[in-house]
Amino acid sequence: MGTFREASGQSETVLTLPEGANVSSAIDALRERFGEPFGSTLMDPVLGSPLPNGLILRNGVEVGNLRGLDTALDDGDELVLISVTHGG
Repeated sequence: MGTFREASGQSETVLTLPEGANVSSAIDALRERFGEPFGSTLMDPVLGSPLPNGLILRNGVEVGNLRGLDTALDDGDELVLISVTHGG
């Protein structure tokens, strides 16, 4: 959604991930698929994490309420990435 959609050029995509994949491996697959500027838009350069820049939902539940980036994924799960706007 938002800046992530603009950076990837896609509003949705289907990933095929190996057995035992988690949110982190899905993020890695998305970064590999879409390259730059998607990767730099998604990832915080200091923390090396997508969490400061976006909310990540697995089947409608924010992954921070699950196991964070270690949240396991099952066949058919839906991940939604929502960009967070920071300001001061």
